[in-house]
Order: sequence, then structure tokens, then C-alpha cells
Amino acid sequence: MNINQAVEKFKLLFDWTPVSVSYPSPKYMDYSDKGHVLLGYQVRVRYRHHGMREYLFTYDEEKLGMVSQERALNNAIKFYEKTMQKIH
Repeated sequence: MNINQAVEKFKLLFDWTPVSVSYPSPKYMDYSDKGHVLLGYQVRVRYRHHGMREYLFTYDEEKLGMVSQERALNNAIKFYEKTMQKIH
């Protein structure tokens, strides 16, 4: 590998171009004491050079009450729409 090929390969580390994105879906976890619990909303993004990444938009109504379930979903939808605009 020559220096130009090495530089081009290095540049790919910073290229996070999305090629696909999934619409937000609820993410649940089963607990022995609480049962089936909603953790938040998940968005999966596939990047050209970095594979699949999952983003979780959690909510917190019980502890601090800073992020409601509706707000978490809204944040996930905004992220989805913003990512969709980057796909070409």
C-alpha cells in the first residue's frame, strides 16, 4: 500500500455517510420484577464505511421526569428525518 492509498483509507474513518435508516421502533426489555418495560425508541442507521449503528432515545418519566415518552419518540423521529436528508 502506497502513501496515497493509506491517506484515502484514513479519510474513510471520518466518512459517516448514511446509506439507510429505519423508522423509530419501540425497544423493550423484560425484567423479572417489572415485566415488559419500554426503554425508549430505537433508530438503526447503516453507514457506508462503518456498518450498522443503533441509537436509543430513552425516556425518564419516573425518576427525574425530564424526558417524557412522547418527547423521546419526537426526538427519535427528528433524528430519523435528519438522517434521511443525508441519504443520497
